Amino acid sequence: MNAILETFRHIAVGISLIAIASAVLLFSEPTKKKGTRSVALINYTSVPVLEDGQVGMLAGLAEGGFVNGKNIEITEFNAQGDRPTAILIAKEVVGQDFDAILTLSTPVLQAVANANLDTKKTHIFTLSTDPWGAGIGIDRDAPDKHPPYMTGYGTLQPVDAVFKLAREANPKLRRVGVAWNPAESNSEASTIMARAICKQLDIELLEVNVESSSAVLEATKSLVARNVDAIWAGGDSTVSSAMTVLVDTANQASIPVFTNLPVDVEQGVLFSLGADYSEVGRAAGLLATRILKGESPAEIPVENYAPQQLAINLAVAPNFSPTWTIPEDWTKRAATTVDAQGIHHQDTGTK
Repeated sequence: MNAILETFRHIAVGISLIAIASAVLLFSEPTKKKGTRSVALINYTSVPVLEDGQVGMLAGLAEGGFVNGKNIEITEFNAQGDRPTAILIAKEVVGQDFDAILTLSTPVLQAVANANLDTKKTHIFTLSTDPWGAGIGIDRDAPDKHPPYMTGYGTLQPVDAVFKLAREANPKLRRVGVAWNPAESNSEASTIMARAICKQLDIELLEVNVESSSAVLEATKSLVARNVDAIWAGGDSTVSSAMTVLVDTANQASIPVFTNLPVDVEQGVLFSLGADYSEVGRAAGLLATRILKGESPAEIPVENYAPQQLAINLAVAPNFSPTWTIPEDWTKRAATTVDAQGIHHQDTGTK
């Protein structure tokens, strides 16, 4: 009975999100003023990393000369982590009179790419770990080979590097757990990289699959019960939306979490090495300005852009085994440091 109720709850939530999205789309048909461009900006879910990327994208557009409400009208959409809603938004947006569609995250990239096969609206994407593996006609070995109306940045995470940092922080590290959603191609790409580096470092990677954010709690408990030394998260959108649950559950068992999303340290993660997503978004915004000013997306290669940023949490470090230490040089390199006094940022020159 509980399983039936849970299934019904998910269906009901999905229907509600689709209804809301339909209402938003109904009243979001762009109305252009003379000399004004119109853009649809579609985000997948409200998590810090994607929100940082969206802020960065808007900043990049402004830096490139497009100020919302002045010479550009930006209509924002958010699928709230629901794939059917993302697909609905994509189908409606490609049918409207937008000069360009900007997308953040792999699920939205895929939704728009599939909906846009016939309409061929200008599409600029960002914050996608592995767009080359998303099945949208992009060639990993030939950056210039992509649909002529689409371009953007891939952001392959430094998975190898973060595992090497984990071994540096704990030379006795032997077992690492991960929860990930196989439906996310970006997550699959990160997990494949994790398997390879773990084999090289003689680390056992214990995997648990999740299909929704509500499954993250049980997945984390399962990993804790299997006596992992740490838990890693590589940027899976499903897991990111339940990061607080994952971190709290692991930390209660004195198991540290490390990730590839620097903002996660503000939620209790011990350390993270990943892209500066605000800067990635800004770069995509600047890319969009080039296209809005007349440059053809067909002439712009799809490249990887992942300016690395280290973040550490000194406040939670004492909660774990003495085998875990934060090397002194990390504090000099870290763009974000959390300690007993609060959150501190320093410019590490990622731009």
